[in-house]
Amino acid sequence: MSAVGLDERLPHHTITLPPAAESPRSARRFLLSALRGRIDEDTLDSALLLVTELVTNVVVHAGTPATVDVTATPSGELTVRVHDLHPVRIGSSRRGGGDGPAGSHEGGLGESGLGGLREDGRGLALVDALASSWGTQHGAGGKTVWFHLAGPAQSPTPPAEPAATPSEPTADVISITSAPVTAPSAPNAAPTSAQRAADGSLAGPTQPTAIPTGPPPAMNGMAPSTTIGPALEPHPRPPRLISRSTARALTAEGEVAELLAQLVDTQPVTGGLVHRPSPDDPEPEIVAALGNTGDPAKALSFPLDPTQDSLGEVLLWPDHAHPVDGGQPDAVDGVDGVDGERVRLVARWMALALGGGDMRQAEERRIGMLSFLAEASDLLAGSLELEHTLSMLAHLPVPRIGRWCAVYLRRDDGNPVLAAVAHAEEAAEPELTRAASDPDGPLLAAVRGAGATPVRQVATPDGPVLVAVLRARRRALGMVAIGRDPGATFAADEADLLADLARRAAFAVDNAKLYSRQVELADGLQAGLRPPVLPEISGLDLGAAYGAARSAGLDVGGDFFDLMPGPDGWTIAIGDVCGKGAEAATVTGVARAVLRLLTGLATPVGRILIDLNRTLRDTATAYPHGQPRFCTMATASLSEPSEKGVRLTLHLAGHPQPVMLAGDGGVAYVGVPGTLLGVLDDDEVAFPSTDVELHPGDALVLYTDGVVEARAGRELLGEQRLLEAVGGCAGMSAQGIADRVRAAADRFAGGNLRDDVAIVVIRVPSTTLATA
Repeated sequence: MSAVGLDERLPHHTITLPPAAESPRSARRFLLSALRGRIDEDTLDSALLLVTELVTNVVVHAGTPATVDVTATPSGELTVRVHDLHPVRIGSSRRGGGDGPAGSHEGGLGESGLGGLREDGRGLALVDALASSWGTQHGAGGKTVWFHLAGPAQSPTPPAEPAATPSEPTADVISITSAPVTAPSAPNAAPTSAQRAADGSLAGPTQPTAIPTGPPPAMNGMAPSTTIGPALEPHPRPPRLISRSTARALTAEGEVAELLAQLVDTQPVTGGLVHRPSPDDPEPEIVAALGNTGDPAKALSFPLDPTQDSLGEVLLWPDHAHPVDGGQPDAVDGVDGVDGERVRLVARWMALALGGGDMRQAEERRIGMLSFLAEASDLLAGSLELEHTLSMLAHLPVPRIGRWCAVYLRRDDGNPVLAAVAHAEEAAEPELTRAASDPDGPLLAAVRGAGATPVRQVATPDGPVLVAVLRARRRALGMVAIGRDPGATFAADEADLLADLARRAAFAVDNAKLYSRQVELADGLQAGLRPPVLPEISGLDLGAAYGAARSAGLDVGGDFFDLMPGPDGWTIAIGDVCGKGAEAATVTGVARAVLRLLTGLATPVGRILIDLNRTLRDTATAYPHGQPRFCTMATASLSEPSEKGVRLTLHLAGHPQPVMLAGDGGVAYVGVPGTLLGVLDDDEVAFPSTDVELHPGDALVLYTDGVVEARAGRELLGEQRLLEAVGGCAGMSAQGIADRVRAAADRFAGGNLRDDVAIVVIRVPSTTLATA
């Protein structure tokens, strides 16, 4: 619909309304009287909606008279200002527009949000959504909210800064009253405006004073206002649907409120109300109310949907004092001038709006629950530590599903034991822990009675409790209990949500328990295979270092070393079993047992290695698919140390050559490589021996291949870098040399060793030692 322009700028139209329930309706009629036929109908609809919202905010929140000032242009643009007399400064600046009189807003809201000025998603959010520009002005005498609506097919252009609004009603403003209006006391009267402001309702009859109808003086230099007395009379208006752009800015309840306002605009009624049954309250839910609403028994009742009375109804209170001109009692409804057909049509649109809103809310709720479950699943799956998983499970539902949560694990005897708690108020967690672990308390009794039911709701003196069983792989692992404050309830879909969460959490808890058991097993194996405490051998300085590869903590390393006494002296062995885990641990255990047994029997080392090779080869069938686990080993048989040093005999079974470090810093690889253990037959193996003399200050460094295979990208530490690292250790103690070599490998790999590292150093002490 095109706008109807004027030949000259329209004068101001101003009205001051009391803090009464009828004021929003009076403001709408004032705008209809002043602007009908002068601006585009869609623009008028937006203005009516915004003025209703702003005047309602003044009545409910400020509790003061509301001054409405309207200015229109020949092009169909409109600027409206709504002023209250509340002395408290409300709100904050947005969009960097300032917090003072010049603050303006273009487009959407800033990051600061709406704070306390937002009411149920509407308030200034609605102004921001529909207005071309808007702003607030604050002063000692109150606050003004203004908005500008551009005409049809025009780009939003901010108007000139609005003039200051008076801080209180004066004779320069057309006013319903010169003083605040108080609702008269009467039997069955509705609450006062202050009471209605407190409980958020606008219902209750009030009686406005008469309106001056003469032309007022100029207001602060503005153009004189026109007579507005007729604005409060019922103004016939054809029914209109809410425009698509306006509907997008409204919630379902907001759309119903505007439809109700349009209905009240066209009917001889003092007010209207829309309510519907509440799922959580015996009292009906009030969706929208406008004007004076009194005794429901005296109101006209129209169902939102004649085929479903349970959807709700529209109540209208007839205005017998001001019937519509020419209106006759409706034959069907039997009430003065109320157009029953129009009301039923609007009621049907209200039902559609509420139905669509309910569907959107249900869909948003469903999406929210699915998002919650997806996020919870990701978090639970990302943890393999049992204690962390249980704590996370306790905190995830709070406060999304309940106010507190307690997680129990089932012991072997079937009794639950408290494992984790979470409360919306952290300070209340100690008290929750005591209550949840009380063997005679109602919570533990509810948990014990959970039984096989996936989810059950239990009423306790402290409020309702949902108890879900944690069941995975046909085993009940425990229970999770979620509670709310007394008087609250759990919806059916919330119970389903907890059941789904419990199913997912049960597998996470079970995986964490299995992982914990494997870690305990690995720790036990590692403790049995961990390098022994080095013995003290007269005339020798011994040192050792061990570095485990970075892993999840379940792999048992295959590197080992041992020092074994025998009838002919000490034998030092260092080895590396192929692979990791239980099989590697088995091979390590077998190798160490055979070495210790045969060394104690004074068996020559060469013969020991042959017997060990046969033992490892013969046990290959015990491994999966019959795959053998081979092993490399280096042994050093020591003679009795003397003042000249010590003689030792080396045997290498596929093991890297040791490094000999001379007292003067010279380094060299020593020993003759032999064959692997556990792969070839007895007649195919060879373990040549090499005699090495260590003089005072000399050292022999034995190591596993994890040292030379330390990797930095595609590059290995290698044999040359190892020689350089050992060469820099001249004069150091045996332990210092071992630590230096291990640190060199770890540093080269950037702290991310991919294989275990074992190092043993045999040194003949000299008179002086260097520091590590």
